[in-house]
Amino acid sequence: MLHQVPTTTPSEIRDFSEWRRGRESYVVWVLRCDQSRAIQSKFNAAREHLKGYLLEPYPRQPHISLFVCGFLVDEGQYNDDFTQTQLDAQVQALGKANLPSFEIEIGGINSFASAPFLEIRDPEGGIPHLRGVLSRGAPEFRTAPYRPHLTLGLYADAFPSEKVLERMAAFSSEPLWWRVERVSLARYRAKEIAGELSYEYEHWLKP
Repeated sequence: MLHQVPTTTPSEIRDFSEWRRGRESYVVWVLRCDQSRAIQSKFNAAREHLKGYLLEPYPRQPHISLFVCGFLVDEGQYNDDFTQTQLDAQVQALGKANLPSFEIEIGGINSFASAPFLEIRDPEGGIPHLRGVLSRGAPEFRTAPYRPHLTLGLYADAFPSEKVLERMAAFSSEPLWWRVERVSLARYRAKEIAGELSYEYEHWLKP
Protein backbone atom coordinates (compact mmCIF):
# COMPACT_ATOMS: atom_id res chain seq x y z
CA MET A 1 0.00 0.00 0.00
CA LEU A 2 1.13 3.55 -0.68
CA HIS A 3 1.45 4.57 2.98
CA GLN A 4 4.11 1.84 3.40
CA VAL A 5 6.52 3.21 0.76
CA PRO A 6 8.27 6.60 0.33
CA THR A 7 7.22 7.18 -3.28
CA THR A 8 4.74 5.95 -5.86
CA THR A 9 5.90 3.33 -8.36
CA PRO A 10 5.89 4.84 -11.87
CA SER A 11 4.58 3.09 -14.95
CA GLU A 12 5.32 3.73 -18.61
CA ILE A 13 3.42 3.19 -21.82
CA ARG A 14 5.39 0.64 -23.82
CA ASP A 15 5.29 -2.96 -24.98
CA PHE A 16 6.50 -5.06 -22.06
CA SER A 17 7.75 -7.78 -24.42
CA GLU A 18 9.82 -9.45 -21.71
CA TRP A 19 6.56 -10.03 -19.78
CA ARG A 20 4.25 -11.17 -22.56
CA ARG A 21 6.83 -13.35 -24.39
CA GLY A 22 5.06 -13.17 -27.73
CA ARG A 23 1.58 -13.69 -26.32
CA GLU A 24 -1.12 -11.30 -27.51
CA SER A 25 -4.22 -11.41 -25.27
CA TYR A 26 -4.61 -11.11 -21.50
CA VAL A 27 -7.93 -12.06 -19.87
CA VAL A 28 -9.49 -11.35 -16.48
CA TRP A 29 -12.96 -11.72 -14.97
CA VAL A 30 -14.30 -8.32 -13.89
CA LEU A 31 -17.33 -6.55 -12.54
CA ARG A 32 -18.10 -4.19 -15.39
CA CYS A 33 -18.84 -0.63 -14.19
CA ASP A 34 -18.68 1.39 -17.39
CA GLN A 35 -22.43 1.35 -18.02
CA SER A 36 -23.27 2.94 -14.67
CA ARG A 37 -23.47 6.72 -15.03
CA ALA A 38 -23.03 7.21 -11.28
CA ILE A 39 -19.85 5.13 -11.17
CA GLN A 40 -18.47 6.71 -14.35
CA SER A 41 -19.07 10.15 -12.84
CA LYS A 42 -17.29 9.21 -9.60
CA PHE A 43 -14.45 7.60 -11.55
CA ASN A 44 -13.99 10.74 -13.67
CA ALA A 45 -14.13 13.03 -10.63
CA ALA A 46 -11.52 10.99 -8.77
CA ARG A 47 -9.20 10.96 -11.78
CA GLU A 48 -9.59 14.71 -12.18
CA HIS A 49 -8.76 15.14 -8.49
CA LEU A 50 -5.49 13.24 -9.02
CA LYS A 51 -4.61 15.11 -12.22
CA GLY A 52 -0.88 15.54 -12.62
CA TYR A 53 -0.07 12.26 -10.90
CA LEU A 54 -1.63 9.85 -13.41
CA LEU A 55 -0.15 8.32 -16.53
CA GLU A 56 -1.88 9.52 -19.70
CA PRO A 57 -3.57 8.42 -21.82
CA TYR A 58 -5.58 5.86 -19.85
CA PRO A 59 -8.39 4.52 -22.06
CA ARG A 60 -9.26 1.55 -19.84
CA GLN A 61 -12.89 1.53 -18.71
CA PRO A 62 -13.83 1.54 -15.00
CA HIS A 63 -14.08 -2.02 -13.68
CA ILE A 64 -13.44 -4.11 -10.58
CA SER A 65 -11.00 -6.96 -11.18
CA LEU A 66 -12.52 -10.18 -9.89
CA PHE A 67 -10.29 -13.07 -10.98
CA VAL A 68 -7.06 -12.88 -12.99
CA CYS A 69 -6.83 -15.61 -15.64
CA GLY A 70 -3.66 -14.78 -17.58
CA PHE A 71 -2.60 -14.96 -21.22
CA LEU A 72 -5.16 -16.71 -23.40
CA VAL A 73 -3.30 -19.41 -25.34
CA ASP A 74 -4.09 -22.60 -27.23
CA GLU A 75 -1.77 -24.70 -25.07
CA GLY A 76 -0.32 -23.80 -21.67
CA GLN A 77 3.44 -23.37 -21.39
CA TYR A 78 4.03 -20.74 -18.69
CA ASN A 79 2.49 -20.35 -15.22
CA ASP A 80 0.51 -17.31 -16.37
CA ASP A 81 -1.04 -19.06 -19.39
CA PHE A 82 -4.81 -19.67 -19.57
CA THR A 83 -6.53 -22.05 -21.99
CA GLN A 84 -9.96 -22.28 -23.57
CA THR A 85 -10.50 -25.54 -21.66
CA GLN A 86 -10.02 -23.68 -18.37
CA LEU A 87 -12.34 -20.91 -19.50
CA ASP A 88 -15.02 -23.43 -20.46
CA ALA A 89 -14.74 -24.99 -17.00
CA GLN A 90 -15.19 -21.60 -15.33
CA VAL A 91 -18.24 -20.77 -17.45
CA GLN A 92 -19.75 -24.15 -16.57
CA ALA A 93 -19.04 -23.57 -12.86
CA LEU A 94 -20.77 -20.18 -12.97
CA GLY A 95 -23.82 -21.72 -14.60
CA LYS A 96 -24.08 -24.48 -12.02
CA ALA A 97 -23.59 -22.12 -9.06
CA ASN A 98 -26.57 -19.94 -10.04
CA LEU A 99 -25.43 -17.14 -7.70
CA PRO A 100 -27.67 -14.14 -6.88
CA SER A 101 -26.94 -10.49 -7.56
CA PHE A 102 -25.64 -8.44 -4.62
CA GLU A 103 -24.83 -4.89 -3.57
CA ILE A 104 -21.42 -3.37 -2.96
CA GLU A 105 -20.34 0.06 -1.73
CA ILE A 106 -17.86 2.16 -3.69
CA GLY A 107 -16.07 4.53 -1.35
CA GLY A 108 -13.17 6.97 -1.27
CA ILE A 109 -9.68 6.94 -2.76
CA ASN A 110 -6.91 4.68 -1.52
CA SER A 111 -3.79 3.48 -3.30
CA PHE A 112 -1.36 0.72 -3.98
CA ALA A 113 2.22 1.83 -4.63
CA SER A 114 1.63 1.69 -8.39
CA ALA A 115 -2.05 2.62 -8.75
CA PRO A 116 -4.73 4.65 -6.96
CA PHE A 117 -8.18 3.12 -6.62
CA LEU A 118 -11.66 3.55 -5.17
CA GLU A 119 -12.33 1.42 -2.09
CA ILE A 120 -14.86 -1.43 -2.34
CA ARG A 121 -16.94 -2.74 0.56
CA ASP A 122 -18.82 -6.00 0.06
CA PRO A 123 -21.04 -6.64 3.12
CA GLU A 124 -22.94 -9.50 1.46
CA GLY A 125 -19.76 -11.40 0.55
CA GLY A 126 -20.75 -11.69 -3.09
CA ILE A 127 -17.24 -11.16 -4.41
CA PRO A 128 -15.56 -14.03 -2.51
CA HIS A 129 -18.45 -16.29 -3.49
CA LEU A 130 -17.84 -15.51 -7.16
CA ARG A 131 -14.09 -15.98 -6.79
CA GLY A 132 -14.65 -19.34 -5.16
CA VAL A 133 -16.82 -20.51 -8.06
CA LEU A 134 -14.31 -19.34 -10.68
CA SER A 135 -11.47 -21.12 -8.86
CA ARG A 136 -13.28 -24.43 -9.44
CA GLY A 137 -12.60 -24.06 -13.15
CA ALA A 138 -8.99 -22.88 -13.01
CA PRO A 139 -6.43 -21.57 -10.51
CA GLU A 140 -5.96 -17.81 -10.38
CA PHE A 141 -2.67 -16.28 -11.47
CA ARG A 142 -1.86 -13.88 -8.63
CA THR A 143 1.35 -12.32 -7.28
CA ALA A 144 -0.23 -10.45 -4.33
CA PRO A 145 -3.20 -11.00 -1.99
CA TYR A 146 -6.56 -10.14 -3.53
CA ARG A 147 -8.21 -6.88 -2.51
CA PRO A 148 -11.33 -5.69 -4.36
CA HIS A 149 -10.82 -2.22 -5.82
CA LEU A 150 -11.74 0.03 -8.74
CA THR A 151 -8.51 1.18 -10.38
CA LEU A 152 -8.28 4.87 -11.27
CA GLY A 153 -5.10 4.68 -13.32
CA LEU A 154 -1.34 4.30 -13.00
CA TYR A 155 1.26 6.70 -11.64
CA ALA A 156 3.30 8.68 -14.16
CA ASP A 157 6.35 9.18 -11.94
CA ALA A 158 7.86 8.48 -8.51
CA PHE A 159 5.91 11.06 -6.49
CA PRO A 160 6.35 11.49 -2.70
CA SER A 161 3.74 9.27 -1.07
CA GLU A 162 2.95 11.86 1.58
CA LYS A 163 1.95 14.44 -1.04
CA VAL A 164 -0.22 11.98 -2.94
CA LEU A 165 -1.94 10.79 0.24
CA GLU A 166 -2.67 14.41 1.20
CA ARG A 167 -4.31 14.96 -2.18
CA MET A 168 -6.37 11.80 -1.78
CA ALA A 169 -7.56 12.79 1.69
CA ALA A 170 -9.00 15.99 0.22
CA PHE A 171 -11.28 14.09 -2.17
CA SER A 172 -14.89 14.57 -1.09
CA SER A 173 -17.43 12.04 -2.33
CA GLU A 174 -20.37 10.24 -0.81
CA PRO A 175 -20.23 6.42 -0.79
CA LEU A 176 -22.06 4.92 -3.74
CA TRP A 177 -24.12 1.73 -3.57
CA TRP A 178 -24.24 -0.40 -6.72
CA ARG A 179 -25.94 -3.73 -7.46
CA VAL A 180 -23.70 -6.30 -9.16
CA GLU A 181 -25.87 -8.07 -11.71
CA ARG A 182 -23.32 -9.73 -14.00
CA VAL A 183 -19.78 -11.03 -14.27
CA SER A 184 -17.79 -10.26 -17.43
CA LEU A 185 -14.74 -11.78 -19.06
CA ALA A 186 -12.54 -8.92 -20.25
CA ARG A 187 -9.66 -9.09 -22.68
CA TYR A 188 -6.98 -6.55 -23.54
CA ARG A 189 -4.07 -6.47 -25.95
CA ALA A 190 -0.98 -7.33 -23.91
CA LYS A 191 1.06 -4.81 -25.93
CA GLU A 192 -1.08 -2.02 -24.44
CA ILE A 193 -0.49 -2.11 -20.69
CA ALA A 194 -3.38 0.27 -19.93
CA GLY A 195 -5.36 -0.41 -23.08
CA GLU A 196 -9.09 -0.57 -23.59
CA LEU A 197 -10.98 -3.67 -22.47
CA SER A 198 -13.10 -5.75 -24.80
CA TYR A 199 -15.79 -7.94 -23.28
CA GLU A 200 -15.81 -11.52 -24.53
CA TYR A 201 -18.47 -13.14 -22.34
CA GLU A 202 -21.01 -12.08 -19.72
CA HIS A 203 -22.74 -14.18 -17.08
CA TRP A 204 -25.86 -12.68 -15.50
CA LEU A 205 -26.56 -13.33 -11.84
CA LYS A 206 -29.99 -14.18 -10.47
CA PRO A 207 -32.13 -11.05 -9.87
